[in-house]
Amino acid sequence: MTTIFEAEQALRLGLEGLYEPSEAHAIGRIVLEQVLGLSHSRLLMVDKDTLLSPEQEADLQRLEEKLLSGVPLQYALGLAPFAQYELRVAPGVLIPRPETEELVALILEEWSDRLAPRALDVGTGSGCIAYALSAGLEPRACVEALELSEEALGVARANFDDLTRLYGRHVQLHRGDVLSLCQGPPSGAPYDLIVSNPPYIHPREAEQMTPQVLGHEPSMALFAPETDPLVFYRALAQMAREGWSALEGEIWAELNPLYAEETLSVMQELLSERSPRGELLRDLSGKQRFVRIILDTQARS
Repeated sequence: MTTIFEAEQALRLGLEGLYEPSEAHAIGRIVLEQVLGLSHSRLLMVDKDTLLSPEQEADLQRLEEKLLSGVPLQYALGLAPFAQYELRVAPGVLIPRPETEELVALILEEWSDRLAPRALDVGTGSGCIAYALSAGLEPRACVEALELSEEALGVARANFDDLTRLYGRHVQLHRGDVLSLCQGPPSGAPYDLIVSNPPYIHPREAEQMTPQVLGHEPSMALFAPETDPLVFYRALAQMAREGWSALEGEIWAELNPLYAEETLSVMQELLSERSPRGELLRDLSGKQRFVRIILDTQARS
């Protein structure tokens, strides 16, 4: 039998072969919280000489094996925190990032008091953006999500089912590819708010990424085409031109700071007939991470 203290020490020492000591300690703590069913504060207070049950030891061993093989913590647990929520994740969907939480927070700051907005999350992945917007916007808001990957669609659908069960909110999920959309909005009416966190990492940046990311997260959700890293932002602008965006609609997107100015310029140029007002917004680290495009009331081209 193993005590909580012994389990914590063994897990931390094993993880230090893959992570920095502080990160290894944090991951070990989260794993123990999950295995023991304790909050962070309760884990700090519990007697560390308490023995794990056979079931807890088995759960811990299963998670430890996954983590030591390089599986990201969120995939090992099947869960990822996002904003104030806990969402399902699995291989095949991008693990939600803190920067994307910042994007949602910025949007809600501007949109939370608007009456019955229609919003679309393009390339929803796990559904994290659509989930948080649906939970945070005015109750009559209509939030929809668009995704191409079958794996991601399954995860997003499960998260949206949880959203309905826990908060009584709904997200309508559609299958589609933003790069080949040729019809209008799936629900007929245009959207007041189009949001996206598209693939934006240039392939040459891969050498700076960890093996946990490169070896496990879906490349189609991470990397933009090497020959055209702004292709998804052009597609978002084209959607707005072709009737997906309402009069005075807005587009918000997460972007690569290396191409921030170019991204804004390309989108404004494609939307020039709508006299767009655009701005770049910084994340908490000071990097230009988000673009916001506000469209005017002229007739769509």
